[in-house]
Amino acid sequence: MAWFRNHYVCTACEGHWVSEHDEIVEMQCLHCRAYDVTPYKSDDWSVVVEPQDDGYVVLEAIAVTPHGPNYKPLGRFDSRDAARAFVSSRS
Repeated sequence: MAWFRNHYVCTACEGHWVSEHDEIVEMQCLHCRAYDVTPYKSDDWSVVVEPQDDGYVVLEAIAVTPHGPNYKPLGRFDSRDAARAFVSSRS
């Protein structure tokens, strides 16, 4: 399941905001209501690496709820580099 954090800047009023969705979407400006504002940047948060007390865990978005994505753990690692290597190997 895809999950994105989209970053927006309105060209009409220069308002900035961030919004999370299961796709890259155009939005209405939250400040001036201009239509079809396209994100200038989208971060793919479908798979994330999170620090834990005992290392790092790789999480994958498996479903989207009204409150955001539900993540399931894919593995635990001793270092951030090992976790990132695991994510890269899945691509």
